[in-house]
Amino acid sequence: MNLELEAYQGLPSTVAGVGPDPVNAPMIRHWCEAMGDTVPPDGVAPPAMLQAWTMGQSGRSEHFDSLMRELEAAGYGSVVATDCEQEYARPLRIGERVLFDSVIESVSAEKHTALGTGHFVTTRMNVRAYDEAAGEKPGEATPVGTHRFRILKFRPTGKGERPQAVDTRPRRPRPVVNRDNAGYWDGVAAGELRFQRCDACGTARFPWLPGCNACGGDQWHAEAASGDGAVYSKVTVHHPLPVAFGGKPYAVALVELAEGVRIVANVVGAAADQVTIGMPVRLGFQRFDEELVLPVFHPAGPDRLPPLRVPLTRTLIVSGAIASRDYQDVHHDAELARAKGAPDIFMNILTTNGLVGRYVTDWTGPDARIEAIAIRLGVPAYPGDELQFSGEVTERGEDGRTVLAIRGTNRLGVHVSGTVKVRRHG
Repeated sequence: MNLELEAYQGLPSTVAGVGPDPVNAPMIRHWCEAMGDTVPPDGVAPPAMLQAWTMGQSGRSEHFDSLMRELEAAGYGSVVATDCEQEYARPLRIGERVLFDSVIESVSAEKHTALGTGHFVTTRMNVRAYDEAAGEKPGEATPVGTHRFRILKFRPTGKGERPQAVDTRPRRPRPVVNRDNAGYWDGVAAGELRFQRCDACGTARFPWLPGCNACGGDQWHAEAASGDGAVYSKVTVHHPLPVAFGGKPYAVALVELAEGVRIVANVVGAAADQVTIGMPVRLGFQRFDEELVLPVFHPAGPDRLPPLRVPLTRTLIVSGAIASRDYQDVHHDAELARAKGAPDIFMNILTTNGLVGRYVTDWTGPDARIEAIAIRLGVPAYPGDELQFSGEVTERGEDGRTVLAIRGTNRLGVHVSGTVKVRRHG
């Protein structure tokens, strides 16, 4: 590592300060509305809001500004957030005041990435809080959590350097849509797996056909499957392994739905050799590119989180940035975002962190508390796309702690991956 860069480690990255506002109900409500989440009970702030209470009050330190100037002078003029790690010692409650300090924890050696060549800069913020209304003083503040934030200061890929990452993956084959099956594909677009039911004899059928195999009747109506099913039979594809299918063995299953019809689909969220006949599965939908969405199945059961689809609207991206008090123009001004090299505005990392928190608490319910969220960003999240979350339990402790692996994908690939630690009450 360059000695000048190494010397910044351990120095303040922001001026220590007090959060601009006490923890309050309006900001909590705005955050939850932006994330599509429910307001927590008992005056508790969502844990993923941790950094929001510190934003806007204290500026960057002279040491951090000096580090940024040195990197920019060396040609590393672009910046992108890459990682966010938060640990929560206890919940924040309405009325508390937040204190914080922050240090430059590390500056990496020069790294070559898909975006370009640069240095990763990691900062750590320590957050404490005290209840002013209860007569507590700043000196009595107790630890609330820590926030690690990692950015990449980089020189964008140019001539003679590694190419910038773009969506050049081979596409999966397109389905053939005709007048007989168009209703099925309309259902997929709407997030439903539709099958036919004969009006004459009531027999359910799939795939879609002009007439009933049981009675020959040509009158029918469409119904949406519940999504519950089980693997009736399966094959594992070892060769060939086309890049568009992930380049590794994958499971193709004949899934028998609860309604009695069977459909051929991929089983995702488990290694191919872990997919077994009789395995309970749950319906999901996966976007492979801007045109293709297909039904897939996830292993069902207590160790799998149900999938969640979050449309990436402009409203979500802008309101999430505002709720997290991140006013960088690339998150709300499309013209300025394009001037800086992005095709459109894109979601900030704090909104992604908030959506991960929402996904987990939707599953845990009110009887658990998030203790830590650690995420890494991959491809950007632009408006007009969709985030598809999946998750699984990787550890269960006797003390009630559970570790979850979370993944969120869009049509460009993996947008976010990471781990979340939760603890059940009692």
